[in-house]
Amino acid sequence: MKIGLFGKKYDTETQKYLQLLVKILEQNNIEIFVLDTYYSIISEYITFAKQPKLLLNDRLQPDEIDFLFSIGGDGTLLSSVSVIQNSNIPVLGVNMGHLGFLTSVDPNNIKGFVAEFIAGNYNIEDHSLLHVEMIQNRETTHSFVMNEVSIHRQNNSSMLSTNVYINDEILATYNGDGLIVATPTGSTAYSLSCGGPILTPDSHCFVITPIAVHTLTLRPLIIPETSKIRLVTCNKDQQMYVGRDSQMELMNSDREILLYKENFSIKLIRMKSKGFYSAIREKLMWGANCVNK
Repeated sequence: MKIGLFGKKYDTETQKYLQLLVKILEQNNIEIFVLDTYYSIISEYITFAKQPKLLLNDRLQPDEIDFLFSIGGDGTLLSSVSVIQNSNIPVLGVNMGHLGFLTSVDPNNIKGFVAEFIAGNYNIEDHSLLHVEMIQNRETTHSFVMNEVSIHRQNNSSMLSTNVYINDEILATYNGDGLIVATPTGSTAYSLSCGGPILTPDSHCFVITPIAVHTLTLRPLIIPETSKIRLVTCNKDQQMYVGRDSQMELMNSDREILLYKENFSIKLIRMKSKGFYSAIREKLMWGANCVNK
């Protein structure tokens, strides 16, 4: 079995967990690969019994490794998506962060987790992505996101007015601080904090969630993932923030944003003992005093 390690940072609080993970993987004769950028961060602090093989590309190739372990929080796992892309390599999040809806492995149970993983006690979920086209002056840039695309006004500017089209049919004009288009994965992130619903990973839909909308009857809307969404801002003389997962940019509002389902998905590993409903129940403390364990 070939496992790659990916991360963005190192800190002394997580050193013992990462060192233990490396040790247990080696004890189980698992071949360890490390993204070269991550290795340059941890090599001074983490000891390997055998020099790990380095993954030198910023985009993994199919069959290069069997699995990728993302070491960090949900933000780190989101960053790993740009490395995985359409390689179909499953990724598992080892939670070194805080809330962690996507990172299902508790660092305090590294030994038990590895034993479960080797025994195959996990499920692989397909997570849909949003393809993003930014259109301005007949030029188009392409990208994709796992969580959401958001637009919102600058702090001191007037309300942001945005026409939203679904499959080229006008839905509404949203006047307010902005809006969010989220995948099921992103439904537990920014969209949830703005009053959007929680979507299960297999729900095959997207959600449009307004941010501090001026017309209170405009509520979050769930649409099929086969839909094409077009955002056209009416405020041509002001700037707006455009968020794509953890990246935020200040842009002129004289552009259109076209969103539709990406032609590949991300395979996310969840341990059978830590499924999606378990994550919701534990992270949001639903029925904490009632559920029998």
